[in-house]
Amino acid sequence: MCSVSNWFRTYGFADVNDKLLIGAYPLDAGDVTTLEKMGVRRVLNLVQDSEYRPGERQQVEDALKRAGIAEYRLPLTDYGDLPPEALESAVTEVTGWLSSGLRSYLHCRAGWQRSAAVAAGVVAVTDEIDVDQALAYVQSRKPSADPLPHQRADLKRWWDERNRQRV
Repeated sequence: MCSVSNWFRTYGFADVNDKLLIGAYPLDAGDVTTLEKMGVRRVLNLVQDSEYRPGERQQVEDALKRAGIAEYRLPLTDYGDLPPEALESAVTEVTGWLSSGLRSYLHCRAGWQRSAAVAAGVVAVTDEIDVDQALAYVQSRKPSADPLPHQRADLKRWWDERNRQRV
């Protein structure tokens, strides 16, 4: 494994399944090289620009381009709400990548809250299980995955509304 940032090493990442990883945001070329070596081809970035220190975002963007890893950005507020339209967009994007066989990395800042909630949505849709079961599964793969209570409520509301619309 190549050199990674202290942040990436400390907060880490985990395989949710053979095609989906979740975790902390990459902060430099070494972090991106690690993702590339793990076969990641797509990244869903839930981080706002203001969460990066000066120069970090550009360094990551450049490294992703060099590695041929496509990034989709859907900035969500750290510790904030998870609007249903944002959850739907994120889950739809990632499930599309996975169904195309693309190994994908889903991240927020530490990989604990926003990305865990979205990953639970992805697992619920792809495995056709309840969102609470999906979150428990994500947590079994990454024990630090722990959306805030209001984010869990947002996730549940999104899931219930999604299922109502499909009936």
